[in-house]
Amino acid sequence: MKRINVLVTAVGGPTALGILKCLQNIDYIRLVGTDSQRDNAGNKFCDKLYCVPRITNVEDYKKEISQIVESEKIDVIFPTLQDEIVIYQEFKEQVQAEVALPKSEYFDILVDKEKLYMYLENTSLKKFIPAYQVFENNHELEEIVNKHFSKDEYVCVKGVQGHGGLGVAILTNRENYLQAMKSGESKIYNITDYYDLNSNDRRMVMEYLNGLEYSVDVLLHRGEVLVAVPRKRNRVSNGVVIDGTVEYNQEIIEAATAVAKTIASNGFINLQFIESEKGYKLTDVNARFCGSQVMSFGAGVNFPHLFIQYNILKEYVSVSPKWNTRMIRYWESCFFND
Repeated sequence: MKRINVLVTAVGGPTALGILKCLQNIDYIRLVGTDSQRDNAGNKFCDKLYCVPRITNVEDYKKEISQIVESEKIDVIFPTLQDEIVIYQEFKEQVQAEVALPKSEYFDILVDKEKLYMYLENTSLKKFIPAYQVFENNHELEEIVNKHFSKDEYVCVKGVQGHGGLGVAILTNRENYLQAMKSGESKIYNITDYYDLNSNDRRMVMEYLNGLEYSVDVLLHRGEVLVAVPRKRNRVSNGVVIDGTVEYNQEIIEAATAVAKTIASNGFINLQFIESEKGYKLTDVNARFCGSQVMSFGAGVNFPHLFIQYNILKEYVSVSPKWNTRMIRYWESCFFND
């Protein structure tokens, strides 16, 4: 078997650790890691580690990655940070390695929820879009809430870009806000206080969905979905799933399959849905391997390895998830001696 040299970025982070865990025991795979910090949790999983510039220094970062790809004869790169997506989407033609990002004719819609929703509104999949409006300042937000969400006890605000729970604010009246404070709930704010914030970032306000949350890992190849694995998010802490279950849910599988085939043609993509009275609503798209995809690995679906098999080795294998597999996360510690 040919040796496959794999480069995983930001190996100190949770997404990279999940990918490394999926690939560490495959004999023909050699793992090369990068991070801006020399001492990090991914060290022990890598055959070799490079300390690279932060991605804020884009040109220095790209130059270092190019040198690593050449010297280590890298076959495939797994970017793991949200902010790396755009860098590698533009950079992938300049490196002599496969980049593990989804292929799409409309890549912008994978990293911008406003563009995503506008695109899906013109398809048969508009039923999966929650009620939403876009605004650029809080004066516009107040007008929108009064016009479109006046009967809603809660509304949700998030950036048009970003992922997961970053930048999310749940807005409500003062009474509900005080009760949330008393109960220790986070990300819930008094809506009148929020109006007073001075912010001109482009954001969206949408209906508040408090049903069951599902994250669906999907792998596509040449326009077809190979496997879709729904994961129920039982408990989430700071946007990270700490208790989840791989669950067979035909409705979610069909929804994720339809959306994934519409917005991408090849590679891994993660879709997030929340249950509502009007069916499941699409709340987020991750155009990269996500941290909690390791849950699918526990259920017998090794997505990073499948990506390599289909796109590097041309091995077209089939997989079947072990449904009802439950994952519970716990903290581990790493120790370093200078």
